Amino acid sequence: MSEETDIAPVIVTFREIEKALSSDEAVGNLNEVAESDTETNPLEKTAIMAAMGNILRQLESAELDAGARVLTTAHDDRASRMQSLIASGEAANLSFDPLPAGGLEAKFDTGDWGGWASVAWQKLKQGRKHPMLRPTSATPEPLPKAARIAVIGDWGTGLYGAPRIASSIANDPDDVAMVLHLGDVYYSGTKKEMEQRLLNRWPSRPGTVNRAINSNHEMYSGGDAYFGMLLPQFGQQGSYFATQNDHWTLIGLDLAYKDHDIDDQQVAWLKQVLVQAGDRKVILFSHHQLYSHWESQGRKLWQHTEFGKILRSKRIFAWYWGHEHRCSIFDKPDREFGILARCVGHGGMPQPRAATRHLPRATNPDFANAEWRHSPASSIAGNLLSDVTVLDGPNPYITGEEDKFAPHGYAMLELDGRHLTEKVLDPEGKVIYQKTLA
Repeated sequence: MSEETDIAPVIVTFREIEKALSSDEAVGNLNEVAESDTETNPLEKTAIMAAMGNILRQLESAELDAGARVLTTAHDDRASRMQSLIASGEAANLSFDPLPAGGLEAKFDTGDWGGWASVAWQKLKQGRKHPMLRPTSATPEPLPKAARIAVIGDWGTGLYGAPRIASSIANDPDDVAMVLHLGDVYYSGTKKEMEQRLLNRWPSRPGTVNRAINSNHEMYSGGDAYFGMLLPQFGQQGSYFATQNDHWTLIGLDLAYKDHDIDDQQVAWLKQVLVQAGDRKVILFSHHQLYSHWESQGRKLWQHTEFGKILRSKRIFAWYWGHEHRCSIFDKPDREFGILARCVGHGGMPQPRAATRHLPRATNPDFANAEWRHSPASSIAGNLLSDVTVLDGPNPYITGEEDKFAPHGYAMLELDGRHLTEKVLDPEGKVIYQKTLA
């Protein structure tokens, strides 16, 4: 890879991954490698070969939904690892063509299909997970009485609005106590992707604490780069954490090590943190959502016996998550858990507007500074979710395809004594929504 492409964001399109997985040479050599693999049992080999068709279907569907040649991926570990492999250039000859909407398309070609197949086979096999790193104490870290928290979600693309968001946070004239990433470094959070798409582009500020939530895409490569590279770089003990001042307790949860779920040991830690929180208001942060008007629901979370009790105790004041690449503000606390919910996963992935562009415009004056739309209340598994105000409109950072994708941006939480003001900003740092919640 040239010096230029080594730092440029690489995009793996469906047509290139199809070439790598479905050509006669690829299939033939993958079969040969599978037959020579004495460590993998026949049933798993059959499952891996069958999974290739599913990989192609999911990636094709994601690209068709986008309707443009932009960065797309699937919620599938093998598909994401294959995209990472092609983007890395490992065991293949790559050339790169600039894409009109941004980034470089990896053009796949190899004169050594056998070598490629050997590497690809290892990526297709189920890999091991990095051991989970946990905090050594349930005592929250100190947080200043007046603190601004910059929250970015699904930001690890290195593309579109993500670099401008980083610049705006890095150059913010006021103090920022913490920059918090809600997770997802694409395609599968490998060490190379973690370095190029996150660490090299991170909005570093002197004296600012950096924190990162674990996510499904980081875990698709086993979590090695997240646990072994990112957490040490940020001085973060574990994939879940807590910080508090006299009035607020902020808690980051790992809902990705167990996909869209939580483990018992983490819940036990959370209960200890909540005891120490006393009468402080509690805010949760995670990658995966508790619920959504448009995408999957966190049923395993609210069905978990002990975590479900915490939720139903109405102890949680607010919860910020990503995963879904939208900015959604739930107008009121939900009926069952009493949580003010917010999705701020609009940090860098292209989000097609098909589900939101025809909704009515929001009439609340709090949302007058951008194109916000209104989705009426919805009942999910017996829980009445409030109305949602969702950010819509064209995305000026996806060149030539602006009208197809919703805007990018980030959130800023401003704590001042007992007060909390939340803001949503566009990538240039302009406030497009602001409300005092407490």
